[in-house]
Amino acid sequence: MTYRDTITGCPDQHVGNAVVSALDLLFQNDGNLLSVNASEQAIAARFAGYLQGHFPGYDVDVEYNRMGDVPKTVAWSDKPERVYPDIIVHRRRTNTNVLAIELKKTSNPEGKANDLLKLAAYRRELGYLHALFLRLGVGDIVGSVPECEWVSP
Repeated sequence: MTYRDTITGCPDQHVGNAVVSALDLLFQNDGNLLSVNASEQAIAARFAGYLQGHFPGYDVDVEYNRMGDVPKTVAWSDKPERVYPDIIVHRRRTNTNVLAIELKKTSNPEGKANDLLKLAAYRRELGYLHALFLRLGVGDIVGSVPECEWVSP
């Protein structure tokens, strides 16, 4: 199964198609960020910009740490912790939370286990409708998504 199949397999076809389209634009227009192994935050910011066009009326934010007016906190480990999702699609200062994405590059040696726990907690505790883990290829494998997974609560 390809990453496109996995991502477009989202229960909400609009969300899956939006993610694939935004990835296509990221690879096409900003592949150089991936080629030179730029920071995950720089890559996430460009990706979020491409997602924004698919979600009019919503906010697409990078590292947004608020739930209403208070810091975003979830119990993804043994105690509640403040969290900073890599990318979210939501409406600020409301409980409308559409999509949370945790992003890693292939150059990042960290596994995905903690990201999957956080994503499940975003769904369970913060009401995100969809949560996605993505690992993007950098260097010689730009344009690839070696790992991607939709996460259940």
